[in-house]
Amino acid sequence: MAMNPSDKKLGLDSADALMAQGPNALHSYVADKVQAAMGKAMPQMEVRFKDLSISAKVFASRHSDPKSQLPTLYNSVKKSAAKLNAKNHTAEKMILKNASGVFKPGTITLLLGQPGSGKSSLMKVLSGRFPLEKNVTIDGEIT
Repeated sequence: MAMNPSDKKLGLDSADALMAQGPNALHSYVADKVQAAMGKAMPQMEVRFKDLSISAKVFASRHSDPKSQLPTLYNSVKKSAAKLNAKNHTAEKMILKNASGVFKPGTITLLLGQPGSGKSSLMKVLSGRFPLEKNVTIDGEIT
């Protein structure tokens, strides 16, 4: 005898019932349990960013020879010596340029872009996990 998926109790032990309820069933189940444990509603938050730009000053190598990139003792010494004179060989790399957007509560946002377009950097900056170093500049508003 086949069981109707709606006859199963919604819980972590019934994945079939969870999937039959739709994609938001797990979120609702967990949110209800957390709200019951906290004794109050889950906070809603909207994230806005305007004219967000990230740039970094990076060392620009003049050597395009693949052999110069091998980790040999000679190349290590050569790179160390070049870093002493690195001020002449730095270039500014724009990671993000004037990006603006809003992430609204209760929505799922898909972030698409080509490799190297700054998707991970954007998410790290918005979450406060971007490594801040002296060669990195972040401009714009995040609220």
